[in-house]
Amino acid sequence: MNRPPNGFVRVATAVASGFVLVTAGFAWVAWAGIANVEGNLTVDRSLGGLLSSPSAQPAEGQDFTAENVLIVGSDTRTGQGSGFGSLDDASGNGHSDTTLLLHLSADRRSAFIVSIPRDSWVTRPGCKADGATDGSTTTGKFNTAFAVGGRACVIAAVKVLTGVPIDHFIEVEFKGFEAIVNALGGVTICSTHAISDPIRPDGHGGMKGSGLKIPKGTSTLNGKDSLKLVRARYIGDGSDLSRLDRQHKFLSAVIRQATTEDLLTNPVRLYDVLTQIAKAMTVDPGLSGDGLQEFLLSLKGLKPGDVRFYTVPVAPRGDGANVIWVTKDANKMWKAMIKDTAYPPHASKPSAIATAATATSRPSASPSTNPGSASVAGTAADTTCLS
Repeated sequence: MNRPPNGFVRVATAVASGFVLVTAGFAWVAWAGIANVEGNLTVDRSLGGLLSSPSAQPAEGQDFTAENVLIVGSDTRTGQGSGFGSLDDASGNGHSDTTLLLHLSADRRSAFIVSIPRDSWVTRPGCKADGATDGSTTTGKFNTAFAVGGRACVIAAVKVLTGVPIDHFIEVEFKGFEAIVNALGGVTICSTHAISDPIRPDGHGGMKGSGLKIPKGTSTLNGKDSLKLVRARYIGDGSDLSRLDRQHKFLSAVIRQATTEDLLTNPVRLYDVLTQIAKAMTVDPGLSGDGLQEFLLSLKGLKPGDVRFYTVPVAPRGDGANVIWVTKDANKMWKAMIKDTAYPPHASKPSAIATAATATSRPSASPSTNPGSASVAGTAADTTCLS
């Protein structure tokens, strides 16, 4: 059996971007025995009928069609104590802290990821406890979809809110994310200032804070501290969008860590990382068996610098806690996914977007960015520090 070229492994593991494109890491085992790692995946067979069935054939000269993947990070915190938020947060409420929509271009030369703020105030399909829609609509926070009806409900919500066909679904349990980071040997990040989020009374009889401490400069975070960083709710301005900005930058750091030669040339460590990735994930049936192998092999030409992160353009709702989508600007993202065209629209192709073309929009004390602007953390190859 031929050993995969380092470039392929580098891209496959890099495109994983933590818990986002982390499935691409399985490309290595396309040669090394995919069944050994696939056996650690959880496959939700009930999702098959909720996702798009490929109908279009690849365009002439291309081997693949464009695909959209919905990724959620589940935040069931039972058994993790109050170190990641309030006592309510630690009770296993089943909300999803993180929802991302990934678009892979048909030529597999580019990808972009859009974060959906959990505090988005939306009108979505009503769901039963089993996730089936009940014909009604309901208005409230976006992340209640996962709490009410699980995977099926959040798929239905995203399809209605964006109009984007969903080809695949991935759920990553955040406790598994901690194991992934530890298998990587930690993740190196930098910060322009010291970060401190002590556990303290919340003023309502409970506790808040993560206990996270990061010095100014460069640090290597283990799994537990990494989990604190991506989930922390009480650092910076305390907004959900500030947290998403930290997540984007951290995921870029994960990509850089996963593409080091130290990992890619060490089959034992690499296999351990991939095994931890598999254990953390629940996927749709299309990402199992031959479908998984075909999906991963399609990513062999994608480079870290071709993966960009965005956040849905939002504006304050006016209640000091939630945001509403700037529909006109958000629709440009969804149109680019549906039509498989460049985003931003003025770019000649997605992979041609210059890192400096759009500065990251910094959220204010309110939970919004500038209305109509898509917050962007650059490409997965950037080394932007936490600020």
